[in-house]
Amino acid sequence: MSTLITTSQVSVADAVDFVQDMTATMWVPMECRPLYKADARYQGEFRASGLGAMQVVVIDAMPTVVRRTPELISQADPDMLKMFLVCGGNSCIVEQDGRQARLAAGEFAYYDTRRPYRVACGVDGNRLTAMMTFMFPPSMLPLSRGRLKELTAVRIPASTGLGVVTSEFLLQLARNIDHYSPAEAARLSTAALEVLATRLAHELEVPDWGTPEARRHALLTTVQAFIQQHLGDPELSPAMIAAAHHISLRSLHQLFHDAGLTVAGWIRGRRLECCRRDLSDPALDARPVAAIASRWGFSSPGDFSRTFRAVHGLPPAEYRMSARIVKAPAR
Repeated sequence: MSTLITTSQVSVADAVDFVQDMTATMWVPMECRPLYKADARYQGEFRASGLGAMQVVVIDAMPTVVRRTPELISQADPDMLKMFLVCGGNSCIVEQDGRQARLAAGEFAYYDTRRPYRVACGVDGNRLTAMMTFMFPPSMLPLSRGRLKELTAVRIPASTGLGVVTSEFLLQLARNIDHYSPAEAARLSTAALEVLATRLAHELEVPDWGTPEARRHALLTTVQAFIQQHLGDPELSPAMIAAAHHISLRSLHQLFHDAGLTVAGWIRGRRLECCRRDLSDPALDARPVAAIASRWGFSSPGDFSRTFRAVHGLPPAEYRMSARIVKAPAR
């Protein structure tokens, strides 16, 4: 299901600040301002959706410039790549790492949220421009971080063949996103990353990106992201995970085994870590331990307490109290 955010929800005077606050919530903290000064009301519409481990935002907005500065990066530094696709309207410009990509309809570029960037949307005139962004961890692409950096702010054209396939696939994927079931969304997310990796590998002239080892790594990362998104579901199980990714249960277990892991152990470890984090958070002091356990998929408080103690050495309630102790500074 999509979340629609539009400037029609606020007054003319508040439209720009509203968009800045909302875009920071959807993506990462960044400056967001109109590209041109005008008396007319600033207009923008943003439709955000989840597609498996990817976040997709469909945008129709007046000319806008966004910047991510070192100061904003220091506030929040998620390890994410953002792919920016122009759907129609004016051209857009993406800048990062000393490069500048000017994009027309059907063309895309990507950039890294951990380094400063600037994106100017709709540079040809004061009218609405249609755009899409896809945000995901770089580990989900079977390409090294060093090679990926070679293509930040590089124009990827909608050329004949692979270029057209990539753009059209991503466009249709985003436009129909509200019609996918969670299992379909997970499989399509994997397919989208496969298509994108194929296109980027073509640009980098990487002949072996699709080796079995690279594909297993990409699939494991995708599966782990899916698990992280569904930790709170007590019905989360290896069978559910395998079905969502269109692989056999045996293949799922083998995937984790090859990485020295087990499916159940990885799920349990992530759930325990989320519980430990919540128990350490003073803002959640009023939340009962059982509620925290339930939030992260533990259906039995007793089982949770025993499992937590086995890992952390203390029952959950005692761990919470110990996390509040502030040692006096040494004299």
